[in-house]
Amino acid sequence: MSCHLLGAARIIIVTMLVVSSHGCGKSTSHSQPGSIGFSPKLQKIFSKSKVVCFGRYTLSVPAEAKLIWGGASFPSEIVQVKGNFDDVKAMAASDLARLESADKTFELVLNGAGPVPSSWQIRFYEDDSAKQFHLLTFITYVNKDDWVFVLRGSTGFTVDEKAVAAQQAARAAGVRPRATDEVPTEPGACLEQAFLADSTYRDQEMINVGLFLPSLPDVTFSISSNKDAYGDYPKDEFERMKKEELSLLARIDAAQKEQGIGYPRRTVLREGKRAVMHWDGEESLIRRPDGVHDFEWGYIGKPGDVAYPSELSVNMYSKVEHNQVGAAKAASVSDEEALALWDKLLGGFQFRVKVPGALPGSYPAAAAPDVGGGAAQ
Repeated sequence: MSCHLLGAARIIIVTMLVVSSHGCGKSTSHSQPGSIGFSPKLQKIFSKSKVVCFGRYTLSVPAEAKLIWGGASFPSEIVQVKGNFDDVKAMAASDLARLESADKTFELVLNGAGPVPSSWQIRFYEDDSAKQFHLLTFITYVNKDDWVFVLRGSTGFTVDEKAVAAQQAARAAGVRPRATDEVPTEPGACLEQAFLADSTYRDQEMINVGLFLPSLPDVTFSISSNKDAYGDYPKDEFERMKKEELSLLARIDAAQKEQGIGYPRRTVLREGKRAVMHWDGEESLIRRPDGVHDFEWGYIGKPGDVAYPSELSVNMYSKVEHNQVGAAKAASVSDEEALALWDKLLGGFQFRVKVPGALPGSYPAAAAPDVGGGAAQ
């Protein structure tokens, strides 16, 4: 049984072939983060570097690295396809035909020009139940350059039609195409081939990405961020859970106590508190009996606070093949190389530009525009 209980929002980069995870067993002493030198192999890999952006973050990586996109919600997924305004109207018509045929109680509320030039919007109740619970769905189609963006939203008991219409208008105005190597300097979120300008910080934000290194094909590195996780919990209950249940080391300790002698064996390379930028997180870096390096860093922040997101997690595995951990014949990195690689990548993780509440050093010094808005309290 795995010792790390992964949050629902975490990206699933690899399928676990070997079930054992951070467990009891041998411990070895290693240097403090960042103090292990690069081997010639790692020096060559990092001889040229670049910066990639995702969500509100950037990561400094080797030039050969490829960013693998998982889910991204700001506050919902933005679909992006090649097309023009004729395609916008065709997509809206196709969606309407599908929705009307799906349920005879479907009710169309709006089918017309959208909130920005070259856009279209439909509003509808999917069925009688949706209307009963005030779940009015919006779909906005926006053509910019040779791309079509599809934005979704919905009303609810606490969000009315006017508020969702304003949100859709802001997202339609703020979304634009982005070249894969462009790192924008204004507030907002990097998506796979797009950028969403935003300086309000009000909505939920989730981003999940992975990293592929051609020179180390069995190594995977992934980052997951969920700004408003656990936001439904009362503040006192969340603070208790944060200390007793949610933190990485607390989860490992609880699993050890529950499983006793049945807890998976491991070699601990480094484990304990680990600050990344201004986030006081925790890390557990272990090697499994089969030679897999299983590294995790976790941080639990504050629901609604963009500078201190509720849940941040970083994972790295070796011996990955065909998306299965442990399937490769051998790890391409030694313990020392795995630690040095981990420290290098984790040390290059930061905000792309300043956000409300972020401390100096957590974003590039030259990228600190007027961010507006404010972090949730």
